[in-house]
Amino acid sequence: MDPLFKVPIRNLFCLLSYMNEMPELVKSLNDIDEDLITYDFIVKQFLKEVATISRRGIVKDYVNFTESTSHLGGRLMMTDSMPYIVARQPIVVCEKDQYSANILLNQVMKSTLKAICFNRFIKEETRKLSYSYLELLPEVDSLPLTKEVFLRIYFGRHNLHYKRMVHMARLLHEFSLLSHKHGNWSLFSAEIDESSLNHIFEKFLFRFYRIEQSDYRVTSEIMQWQLEGNQAHLPTMKTDVSLTHKDGRQKIIMDAKFYKNLFQENFGKATFHSHNLYQLFTYLMHQPNELNLRGILLYPFNGVEVDETFYWDDRMMVEIRTLNLNDSWHDIRRKLLSLLSGFENINK
Repeated sequence: MDPLFKVPIRNLFCLLSYMNEMPELVKSLNDIDEDLITYDFIVKQFLKEVATISRRGIVKDYVNFTESTSHLGGRLMMTDSMPYIVARQPIVVCEKDQYSANILLNQVMKSTLKAICFNRFIKEETRKLSYSYLELLPEVDSLPLTKEVFLRIYFGRHNLHYKRMVHMARLLHEFSLLSHKHGNWSLFSAEIDESSLNHIFEKFLFRFYRIEQSDYRVTSEIMQWQLEGNQAHLPTMKTDVSLTHKDGRQKIIMDAKFYKNLFQENFGKATFHSHNLYQLFTYLMHQPNELNLRGILLYPFNGVEVDETFYWDDRMMVEIRTLNLNDSWHDIRRKLLSLLSGFENINK
């Protein structure tokens, strides 16, 4: 079983917001005391969006449905109607359009409201408020929420006021997936396994640097092995985050590795994880010779703060850093941006 990391809800909210390309949600809470940003607080933000939609009006659209009827209307479904015709029953199956609120946007809203009502980690008063909003959607079906459901949603001018609600619903769904995976969950923090957090943080880093800075072009690059011979069984070389400076002369390759233990033990000696260094070093050695290069391994802080730099030559260095996910979001953001400063140590 993977070891677990305890992450404050407020920071997990920020990680997931950037991961899902919703940084505006983080920025909208800049004036809120970070200690107030709990699971219940985020649910209340979702309910505020529901209230806003209620005031502006529930969106409706034409919805296709089929029905067995004795009155011909809409489009006749001949194949479906044949059993009735053969049995000499005065019934046909027709496809019709109905102007209804039972559309995907409202189904997501209703399903999220129902999930809140039955979530024991949410305060009773919040659950009661969620239950009251269900009365706004009597004709709307609920549906199982999945990642694919959210990917099917598109916004236009007529439903743009739903956007924040859907984004909040998606975050709450992802919180729910994490809480179901691990039982140790509270209003203030969540315990997340190593592989899940590694996946979240890798995607967060990529999106964070794309959004929060403009000096570097951010990619996840796939490199070819500089070896002669059959490469069919060689592993893929794909970076987590590659940042190429706009001057074309500087490049950073960053890798996030979340382990409960920062060090490995070799014959009683604590060392950095060798396979992480080998992997990063291989990425760096496959870069063009004219580039100044920095490779950065980023580990979670687990009681030991690390800030180490190792030099290969006058154009390339490897750095190992730790990041404390229990820090304030302001400090986490500041440290991540500060990692981009460091080329002044090359050719010093």
